[in-house]
Amino acid sequence: MHRVRQTSHSFSSTVTSEDQRLAGQVAIITGGASGIGAAIARLFTRHGARVVIADIQPLLGEKLLKELGPQAKYVECDVRKEEDVQRLVVTAYALENRLDIYHSNAGIMGCVGPIDEIRMDEYDATLVVNLRAAVIGIKHAVRYMKPQRRGSIVISGSVASVLGGMGPHGYKIAKAGLLGLVKSCAAELGPFNIRVNMISPGGVPTPLATFALCALAGRDSGSVTVEDIEKLVSKSQVLPDKVLMDSDVANAALFLASDMRGYVSGHNLILDGGITAAQVLAAGGNTWYTKYIPPIGANGKRGL
Repeated sequence: MHRVRQTSHSFSSTVTSEDQRLAGQVAIITGGASGIGAAIARLFTRHGARVVIADIQPLLGEKLLKELGPQAKYVECDVRKEEDVQRLVVTAYALENRLDIYHSNAGIMGCVGPIDEIRMDEYDATLVVNLRAAVIGIKHAVRYMKPQRRGSIVISGSVASVLGGMGPHGYKIAKAGLLGLVKSCAAELGPFNIRVNMISPGGVPTPLATFALCALAGRDSGSVTVEDIEKLVSKSQVLPDKVLMDSDVANAALFLASDMRGYVSGHNLILDGGITAAQVLAAGGNTWYTKYIPPIGANGKRGL
């Protein structure tokens, strides 16, 4: 079996009550049971937030709850269903009669292949999870944030939002759409003291990324180690001796969700070590378009 490095220990375990940046706040994280979402949940709870983890992976969700303790709550939620998302927001608000943070993180790789071979049902499904779900989440979250006249909305994006070749077509289109959503909502919600921002990381060794990177390298995913994956990712990095990890994304999420964000709204925080600035394509490049990759097709629909 492939394995992905657990990065929870990358965070300081000595955060004092004085240092907690989210003390008393309530945060929702969709897709929060594994990968980047779980890393964010760990850091947010360490900084004093009550975290509601929304996902469709109950076993992983319950396992994470045992690690995080009473500050966390798991809600089974399919972000494709508006009624599920509405119930999620109501549940989170009821914890402390407030909702401070909504982090839309759930996502899938979705449809892959050349543009002339894309199956439109798979394309539609990709946009439903990666774009439409964020619209639904913001819609219901701001119904509680507006009366409070405060709140922070964070969207998990991708470097694919600003650069072609960093993912398949449907994924790229959805992430670019999220950037438009962030800017539009930041303009509308600013007068209510609600800030809206996006984090766009490069390649992170998550379960989904593991399948994708292995396929792009022509490797059997069952025999690849974390070290192999890091070496593969590092080939396209600008910064030496550094591979982007889920803890790095969590730290960026903490910045945007907390008061550290200050006057930041409508911003796309590119977290790629300079890849997009240097116009360096990730390993594989046009493979997304010129070759259909079965492992991604099969596993990319399962989410991050």
